Amino acid sequence: MSELILVTLPIGNMGDITLRALEALKTGTTFYAEDTRVFKELLNNLGITYQDKFIDSFHDQSVGKLEIILSKIKNGEVVHLVSDAGSPMVSDPAFPLLKRLVEEKIAIKTLPGVTAVVTALELSALPPHPFHFWGFIGRGKGEKKDFFKDLAGISGTHIFFESPHRVFETIDSFFEVQPDNTLVIARELTKTYESVYRITKDDLKTIRDNVVDKGEFVLLFHSASEKSSAGSSEEVVALTKDYLENGGSTKKLAKIFSKVLGSDTKTIYDQLSRSVK
Repeated sequence: MSELILVTLPIGNMGDITLRALEALKTGTTFYAEDTRVFKELLNNLGITYQDKFIDSFHDQSVGKLEIILSKIKNGEVVHLVSDAGSPMVSDPAFPLLKRLVEEKIAIKTLPGVTAVVTALELSALPPHPFHFWGFIGRGKGEKKDFFKDLAGISGTHIFFESPHRVFETIDSFFEVQPDNTLVIARELTKTYESVYRITKDDLKTIRDNVVDKGEFVLLFHSASEKSSAGSSEEVVALTKDYLENGGSTKKLAKIFSKVLGSDTKTIYDQLSRSVK
């Protein structure tokens, strides 16, 4: 049966490979990988030969390969998609392909496994319900500060990725916006130097001495703020529809209403945008 199979790979410790994923890597013949060199090295480490397999790259810049993969599946091939580590869907390039396959009514299967998001949540000891995963956040300092301001009004535990060369700047931005909160830093999860730090603003003076800015980082914090009960976003949208249709700024209004309602700015913006189409 022709289908796409998502294969989740270990995020660091090879012992976390699942039996189903291992079997797929051994018997599968067609693979698309985020980085073919990384994938081949993993196969070598698992003692799997790949000379008789078709292995090609698929990443954020591979939009042109969507139709090629679609054609292979329609012609009866079983295609496997992997990322360098973890799920090919979580902060990796699978989504555009999956969207296309759903449109074509092509079967999708997944072989799940360890993900950094859940692993970090477990180790953080922060409240697990609800939790929100945001992937990689904006790079600019202003973007980060706006991000942390918005999330201060959304109840739950917030999880996001950060690169090692920006992690200290992100930590500083977080405490500029939320000086009374606690930030959890999870580094090199499941690997030899796995580390988890729970820090407050008072730790900023020594944090650079304790945290090594190398490897993979997941950051987490909890917001106990509840949304305002002053009114629903739908009510506000209805009251402002006429104003927006006459040239008002959706972006500015979204920021204002996010403060009033305690809602995410993007959610309000999307609702306002839909209301005037």
